[in-house]
Amino acid sequence: MASSNNPRKFSEKIALHNQKQAEETAAFEEVMKDLNITRLQLQKTQYLQLGQNRGQYYGGSLPNVNQIGNGNIDLPFQVSP
Repeated sequence: MASSNNPRKFSEKIALHNQKQAEETAAFEEVMKDLNITRLQLQKTQYLQLGQNRGQYYGGSLPNVNQIGNGNIDLPFQVSP
């Protein structure tokens, strides 16, 4: 009789394991969804902040910083005396 009860208990254990795994997978997917939303919000905030900072340089270029040390600065415009 013990052997007839064993398969039923084993199949119940498998069912409980599958149910627990499905719950854990759903919880994991929810955390990952929240993480992705948070990451997108952070990227959007950083992009907006970068856009505000770039406004002061719009339309021009910066000097080549590699040439500053030796006195050869190639400016993108000419200054009239």
